[in-house]
Amino acid sequence: MKTRLVHSTLLALATASVSHAGIVWSGPMNVPVPFNFDGVYLNPFTGATAATQPADWNAAPWLNPFFGGVDIGNDALMRPVITGADQVVNLGLGETISVASTFAAGESGSTTHVGAAANQFHLGTPGYLGFAFEPAVGGATYYGWAQIEISNTGAARILDWAYDNAPGTAIRAGATPVPEPGAALFGLALLGAALTRRHRADTRSAKVG
Repeated sequence: MKTRLVHSTLLALATASVSHAGIVWSGPMNVPVPFNFDGVYLNPFTGATAATQPADWNAAPWLNPFFGGVDIGNDALMRPVITGADQVVNLGLGETISVASTFAAGESGSTTHVGAAANQFHLGTPGYLGFAFEPAVGGATYYGWAQIEISNTGAARILDWAYDNAPGTAIRAGATPVPEPGAALFGLALLGAALTRRHRADTRSAKVG
């Protein structure tokens, strides 16, 4: 039990040391999406959220799920992956978001993305929304995703989001930062040192006993 605890603690320390290798991730979140006309506004570039329409709507990339996510709006700089005229798509885990994806052309809204089809969101089940955005008017294009859980009873939430910080670089739905080799080796070295100390302590205890 103590050895497993050492493993867990050191691995956590190693993970905390990693760099974000191109992907900027929010980390686990729990942003409520109220069942009202405002819902919540999310700027994935800055991580900002707002309960009412921000003053820089159409000057920054804002995603706006409202009525529990049953409706999803976006401004001109935030363009979700869609099918048809404006239906936001529920992407499968690992599905690629890139220049080859179909995005909303500008400020838009989706009301047909909840249903039984594979590319629709299912109430109470987390799904992935892909998007392209520009941080400011005339800025470069970045690709990212947001994981949301839609509810028509007011229990909706945004679970996390991420984007690749290299303009024009594709990203897969659900992708998060990968530890750099140096950070991983550092973590293993910490783990090895801790286990060695633990072994010596156990050996001394056995001799004393």
